[in-house]
Amino acid sequence: MATTKKSSKLNMKIEWKKVTWYSITIAVILYISIFYLGFCFGEKMTELKMTIKQIPTSTVIKKPTNTTTITAATFNCKDDKIINAIFFDDKVELNLSDGSSLLLLQTISASGARYTNTGESFVFWNKGDTAFLQQGKNSIYEDCVIAKE
Repeated sequence: MATTKKSSKLNMKIEWKKVTWYSITIAVILYISIFYLGFCFGEKMTELKMTIKQIPTSTVIKKPTNTTTITAATFNCKDDKIINAIFFDDKVELNLSDGSSLLLLQTISASGARYTNTGESFVFWNKGDTAFLQQGKNSIYEDCVIAKE
């Protein structure tokens, strides 16, 4: 005689307001995911702010008005680069051999003269007959010496 097995259905009833191991697991996963997404979003915003700060803000030159020119100098730099500098009371206008121009304001320095744009993405240092220009952390005009006439 063959016996037949009865298939039994599992009746799972949802019980609301009951804390179970899987409801705790889901809550923990959601909690960690929300904080992780917030952290990633914050990191991306920080990278975006850093990128915005690196955009040159002084590549467009406004000619100085009502300022007194102190002196002008031409610097010969490494790799046949040239900087023509016009020094004013509190700023310097640089005309570079690559065709670009910068107007940088004088800032505090321990030695020599230091000029920067607003975001300090460009820094021009001058001490005596020497100078150099940095863009970010890279020296783009280096070993510059005043040209002999």
